[in-house]
Amino acid sequence: MTQLKQIPVLFNQEEHTYTNTETGEMLKGITSTLIHRLFPDKYSGIPQAVLARAAERGTAIHEEIELVETIGIAPSTEEGRNYIKLKEEHGLNFLESEYTVSDLEHYATNIDAIYEVEENVVDIADFKTTSKFDDDSVSWQLSICAYLLELNNPHVKVRDLFGIWLRGDIAQLIPVERRTDEEVRALMEADINGKEFEYSPALPDYIRENMTTLYCLGKRIKKLTEEYDSIKAEVQAKMAENKEKSFKTDKVLFSLIAPSVRTSFDSKRFMEENGELAKKYTTSTTTKETLKITLR
Repeated sequence: MTQLKQIPVLFNQEEHTYTNTETGEMLKGITSTLIHRLFPDKYSGIPQAVLARAAERGTAIHEEIELVETIGIAPSTEEGRNYIKLKEEHGLNFLESEYTVSDLEHYATNIDAIYEVEENVVDIADFKTTSKFDDDSVSWQLSICAYLLELNNPHVKVRDLFGIWLRGDIAQLIPVERRTDEEVRALMEADINGKEFEYSPALPDYIRENMTTLYCLGKRIKKLTEEYDSIKAEVQAKMAENKEKSFKTDKVLFSLIAPSVRTSFDSKRFMEENGELAKKYTTSTTTKETLKITLR
């Protein structure tokens, strides 16, 4: 079993501060410094009260998952139950939660969850309960965590990074790219020395912040549509077998529509054979601009 070193850093959960217990020095968390430096406008325009409620909700779900993993309580939230399903689906072998990592001079942070792949090889994850999942931000956050974890534990290698997105019935494990250690060190040095760190996301914010959200929602819609059509076909077959025409409940009206003959007009053929006449009865309308999204 992988053994992780307990470093001399004390995390105060109420004040959300980190202290090096050997030197007494306060250490900076990475979210308000390094991640904010990269994405300064991430939460601009969102009322503080909304952010506070979201943070409170996220903390509650984090704490429940930690209790699920550490003392085996049964989850009471939909997110907690979905976490267990997701963990089983992906075969995650829990090792540690809220594990503190630090360079012991400037920065410290907690890793939401660490999963053992094999001895001294781990995956790390960050839980997100936000309305949108930002790949780029999570990538940087976990890349810094991976760098610090390996710095504190030279015998351990971080394999994969992923976000675990839990919000209502949304439950997704989303792999993210690991930034190089050189990039992480350059970001830290720029922040320590008060210098600019040149970073331009490959995609504009409105794409970067929404692409994974739309991808996951699209996949859910596809899955739900398939489930809906399957159950609908089962009900239809039973109603036809029992010669039942309709059922009315307080939630749904079931109506079995009898087969019929549909008549259609072959406009393409008519246009080819009667071009001038077709033009006489043809009208044009302007459609609104639309966005086509193709899931890959």
